[in-house]
Amino acid sequence: MAPREWVVDTCVLRISQDPHDPRSLDALALLHLIKASDRLAVDHGRAIVKQYMKHVPPKSHAGQWLKSMLSRADKVIFYPACLCARHRSALSALHFDPDDLVFVATASESVDKKLVSEDSDYSQTVMQYLEQNLGIHVLSIKESTQTT
Repeated sequence: MAPREWVVDTCVLRISQDPHDPRSLDALALLHLIKASDRLAVDHGRAIVKQYMKHVPPKSHAGQWLKSMLSRADKVIFYPACLCARHRSALSALHFDPDDLVFVATASESVDKKLVSEDSDYSQTVMQYLEQNLGIHVLSIKESTQTT
């Protein structure tokens, strides 16, 4: 079976580091799954990696996971992450955070089109738009661990 490609929002890495958040164990399980058998999809410009590094302490579990992933060419796949103006405009009209467009653009070009996020930007309306117009499946942390 070919490895799946996942786009993981920065909030998932932050959640994985909070022992008081009931989602943290599932977030860590997802990171482990990706490291063990799948791949992380990021943009060529490394905006996603820069966000990760800005928000995740290097010595944390997520920081160690990121370091491990980036050290292996077979675990990270890079995409141009281009999103046409029509989609950027439509998402802006839906009050989608422009900082998160890089995740959507990367997911739109990835093979599996799976984006994991718990960010409030991903309202039902936004998720419907992404599914119908770009084929992107936005999954919660829990949903992502149940797709195995």
